Amino acid sequence: MNSYPDEVTPRPLVVVTGAAGHVGKLTSQALARNYRLRLIDLDWPSGESRNEEDGTERLALDLSERETWDAALTSADAVVHLAGNAHPEIDARTAFDGGAMLTAHLAAAAGVSGVRRIVFASSIHTMGLYHRHAQYPISPQWQPRPCCEYGAAKVFSENLLEILTERTDISVVCLRLGLTGFAPDTTGLASQWLGPTDYASLLLASLTSPVKYGTYLAMSAGASQRWDLRETVRDLGFSPSDATPNLVPASREAPHPTPCLMFDTRNLPTTTDHAKD
Repeated sequence: MNSYPDEVTPRPLVVVTGAAGHVGKLTSQALARNYRLRLIDLDWPSGESRNEEDGTERLALDLSERETWDAALTSADAVVHLAGNAHPEIDARTAFDGGAMLTAHLAAAAGVSGVRRIVFASSIHTMGLYHRHAQYPISPQWQPRPCCEYGAAKVFSENLLEILTERTDISVVCLRLGLTGFAPDTTGLASQWLGPTDYASLLLASLTSPVKYGTYLAMSAGASQRWDLRETVRDLGFSPSDATPNLVPASREAPHPTPCLMFDTRNLPTTTDHAKD
């Protein structure tokens, strides 16, 4: 998919779901120059649900309803799918109804639309048990090992989208996002951080790189000791530039205060097997 700098050829239309959230706002900022945008969320603050002079559309749609996706994808060239309950402490029902089922509806609607590229906001929680057991550096080539129900729903969504690429001409890039755009406040979070500039460049690359289907770790360079970013660099042309904020390393990370097992090592054996190359 190409971007068009002139006004003779219309710029491609990208649909962004979950656009009112923090990452959604980073997404629209990153794409506004090269693409027309249709920004979708369940609710928009008063005064924001309108069309802008630059052609940006803002739609309030309930994407848990399959039929709303047909309207969402009308005339769209690509989708950046962020919508869903993005919290690792949610239970299985919430994770699947509020996450995986949205992806299932997207896959069904995209298959009969003109969409040619989907960028899916997956998560490093798809690989969280490797992190729990300190099996570094974690490779995207390894079998998924989610650390929570949220991560498991993301794996299911990735699988649905891969099936879509086998059945259609649509291509999909799944970005397994770390902590995106927020400043980390612990060394553990710093080791999975994706800065705003790196997110923008990675997003633009994900819309244009010649990939049929792929899952890619999405973090800044400071994460590379724990997460293997080489495929992201190679396939997406990613060149991370955001410097990780300086933090004083802690001798032991505090347990993560949720059911997510990524950081909770309280019940681990005294010795840990590390992954082999």
